[in-house]
Amino acid sequence: MSLTAQDVLHSLDEFLKAEQDRNGGPAPAERPGHRRQFLWPRPSVSAQYNVKPRDFKRTVRFEIHGEAFTVHVAETPFGVFGKCEDLWAEAKAPNENQMLVNLRRELEPLFNRQFAISRTLGMTRRYDGAISDLPPTQLVRLLYCPDRDVAHTAMSSVEAHAGDGLYTPALIRVLQDRSHPLRRIAQWCTLDIFEDLPNVCATAEQAKEAVAAVQGLMTRAADDYARAIYKAGDVLGDHVANEDAAEALLKVLVDGPEPYGRRSAIHGLFHLCEWMPEKKEEAVAALKRASRTDPEPVLRQYAKVMIQDIVQAGPHGPEPVLPDEVV
Repeated sequence: MSLTAQDVLHSLDEFLKAEQDRNGGPAPAERPGHRRQFLWPRPSVSAQYNVKPRDFKRTVRFEIHGEAFTVHVAETPFGVFGKCEDLWAEAKAPNENQMLVNLRRELEPLFNRQFAISRTLGMTRRYDGAISDLPPTQLVRLLYCPDRDVAHTAMSSVEAHAGDGLYTPALIRVLQDRSHPLRRIAQWCTLDIFEDLPNVCATAEQAKEAVAAVQGLMTRAADDYARAIYKAGDVLGDHVANEDAAEALLKVLVDGPEPYGRRSAIHGLFHLCEWMPEKKEEAVAALKRASRTDPEPVLRQYAKVMIQDIVQAGPHGPEPVLPDEVV
């Protein structure tokens, strides 16, 4: 029986509940590191020295993280080369022992990535397959992977099939998540997918639910880790840009309790006015009120500057850094 959107949502809910149980309740959002793009295999060091396949004349046993692999060895005037074909990895050194040390160092990023996948999915051993081969129930969980490049790769697979509606309820749930410590990674990925919201939502009602989830994220977020909250306003103003998005941005600006959401709304309104010039008067009026009454001084100034940018038809200037914000 084929998977349904409710199956994917149920799997995500189970994943989030298990994490919450481990943490003894909802956890504060953690600030993730930057994405570091992973490319494998790396450039062939033997090819750089023109070492031919026939030069690898013997093999040695190589162990790493409890697994054993065969390494083909070539001894040349340029040094000792090792090639592990099972892992698509090579290394070079003046002697065999150092070559194996270098090979282990070369392989650590690959194993770290595979272990990050397996830990996120609850697997008992490293995952050595392609991320795109995983079922939808696991791909949506990988949006929470602490390795942001893994999450980004999973996002690309989800996005490629988002038009069939299989992921939409789960993606909305990601934006509503208030418990997983790595939720900002998953929320950034979801917002990137929601840049093409008409393709993701099958009905107008579902699109409204998605916009409401973005608004809710902006309203309650007490941080802007992974730049997820900044992206939320950009998605509403620069990509969705409809009546619901306009209402959401204005609501966050006027009533949002968190400065990160209000900052994002100010930026989003600039782009909204580009796509919906009929909203310019209402947006400028709201920004004028914010420039006088926002509790955060830097946002009062930001609103003033954004009014000028809107009136002059841009481009907009940089957003301010909030007090105590770590960037």
